[in-house]
Amino acid sequence: MSPSTPGARRFYNWPRMENAEHDFGEALSVDAEAIGQPGQRTFRLLVKAASRTASIWMEKQQLAGIAIWLDEVLERLDREQPSDEPAVEPLPVGAIFDVEFRATQIGLGYSEEDGLFAIHAFDERMAGGAPAFRCLLTRGQSRTLSRKIAEVVAGGRPLCPLCDMPIDPAGHVCPRSNGHHQIGV
Repeated sequence: MSPSTPGARRFYNWPRMENAEHDFGEALSVDAEAIGQPGQRTFRLLVKAASRTASIWMEKQQLAGIAIWLDEVLERLDREQPSDEPAVEPLPVGAIFDVEFRATQIGLGYSEEDGLFAIHAFDERMAGGAPAFRCLLTRGQSRTLSRKIAEVVAGGRPLCPLCDMPIDPAGHVCPRSNGHHQIGV
């Protein structure tokens, strides 16, 4: 996640932040999904811990930024500290969540000491800058999450090859063609 991505905080070796209101510790499962029709979708992370579940809603760019950052760090780790840890597929999560909110900012970190990734989610209702949520992921979970996020983000509307704007099902009047050429799906 680049520092210019809205709502981004990034930590390679995360600082010992204030405790999150909802600290899930090492997650049993983490997944990403989009709900709705392309162009009208909402995005979230689904996290399952030993006795709790969470649904963290966020913007598409925030979700995509998590995958980009995970890929960058995983690539560096694979080069510097190879691991044969297998990918870990997510477990099913029920429809009722113990924690559910919309994240205003996402913080990402990796602890060299523990070999775990951290996802911190900040909620605008939380005062004092402490994260509302935190979970830890293994390399295998992180690799699978990054792949899943890429699939979820790519499942939206196709992009116009000329202007990179989304093409709606009804078509798209491309500004690069001065509105003279309508591109369909």
